Formats: sequence, structure tokens, C-alpha cells
Amino acid sequence: MIKLKIRRQDGEKVWYDLFEVEDKQGMNLLEALFFVQEKLDGSLTFRYSCRGAVCGSCGMLINRVPRLACKVQVSELRKEPTNEGNSEVMIANKKTETDNNEILIEPLPNLNVIRDLVVDMNPFYNLLESVRPWLEMKNDIPEKENIIDQEMQVKLEQYTNCILCAICHGSCPVAARDRKYYGPAALAKAWRFDLDPRENESNRKERLEIVNSESGVWGCDTVYKCVAVCPKKVAPTLGINELRNRINTNKKKEE
Repeated sequence: MIKLKIRRQDGEKVWYDLFEVEDKQGMNLLEALFFVQEKLDGSLTFRYSCRGAVCGSCGMLINRVPRLACKVQVSELRKEPTNEGNSEVMIANKKTETDNNEILIEPLPNLNVIRDLVVDMNPFYNLLESVRPWLEMKNDIPEKENIIDQEMQVKLEQYTNCILCAICHGSCPVAARDRKYYGPAALAKAWRFDLDPRENESNRKERLEIVNSESGVWGCDTVYKCVAVCPKKVAPTLGINELRNRINTNKKKEE
């Protein structure tokens, strides 16, 4: 049996419930939460959709590390200490007493809780939209395919793999203290479209002006927590550094 210590919230009321679940071979944490919801407490609330680490819906804080519940094996979590702040990606702003036989499950940080493990994603999406994460094609659009070379495709692919799960946002120390900070996901998207050779220069310039601020690329602490937790191996901090370089290069050209 495994013990799940789950943070609950209903309005202003916050508490922790402890549930025992049979640890079946190959069980991931999302399946354990399903068992609790279906067999032990039907009021437990959490998000899910694809169950295959594609949709990004089930992001939450697991043993103080932001992760996708569907991607984490219960057997691996049982081996992790939850009381030792020795992980570089551990969120330890608020200590919650547990023992090493318990798996601690809490909502994703840096976003307001709606209920239990469900957070309000609208601020995250609004920040994302602020950086114009879309492609505006150049005027000289080819009659057939708009092909880019394979080397550029490889560079773009790392950033197009983002599933907008907000796990990087939940791990970000800047987002924790500044709700106006665009965040790792939005800035990584900004770099993805700045990098794209099919992008219209006017839209590229406007996007760079938007992120050229303390709420944008200059606000990043470059501690790489977002890189460490991303389930799709996107590297937001590297994209942020590239945007900084692009801004500085453009500034020198204008001097």
C-alpha cells in the first residue's frame, strides 16, 4: 500500500487528506488519483485528459517538484524523500510535514487554486498571448510548400514540443514573486517564432520590443529550474538567453 498526502482546498478552507492506495505494478500517479476519486473520495478534484503526457492537463506539485501526474511512476516516487530540500528543482517555500512512506501531492505553484489540485490557468494563457505566439507570414509566400531547411527544423522542434502544461511556470522563482513576469513558457514561445525564418519582420520586431523588459527576458534569474522540470525537454532559459542576444545585437546595429 502507498499513502497519498493530498492538499485539499474548497474556497478559503485548506487542509490535507491522507489516502491509502494499493500500489499495483506499473501504476502512475494519475491512476492512483483516479482510485482515490472513484473508490475513496469522489469530491477530489484534479485535471486530466490524454493520460499520455501530451495534453499537459495533469501538472501538479509532486513531492515538492512540478511534474505531470500521468508521467510519474508511483514506484519511483516511493523512493524519494519528501522532507529533505536537497533537490535543485524542489519547491520548498512552505514546509509540510510528511514521512518517507507518503507521497505529497499539491497544486501547481504560482497560479491561484480553484479547488484541490485544479489551478486557474487563465493568467498563464494571458501571459502567453501577450508575446504574440503566432506566425505572420512574409509577403512573398511561395505558391506551394513554405519549406525550411532541416537544420532550422531541428532548432525549432525543441520549442514546438511545448505542451503548455505550465510546469515550468510553477517552478519559476521569478513567477513566484512577480505575477507580471511573462514566464518561461511564453518567452520560449517568443524565441520559437523569432527564430522561424518564415516570420514577418514587422511582427518579429514588435515581439522583441514586448519581451525587452523586466517582465520579459531581463527578469529571468537564469537558474534553469524550468529546464530541469520540463517533461518535453524544452529549454526555456536557453531561448531567453538567445532573445537577449538578439536584442543586444539589434541594438548595436542601430547605434
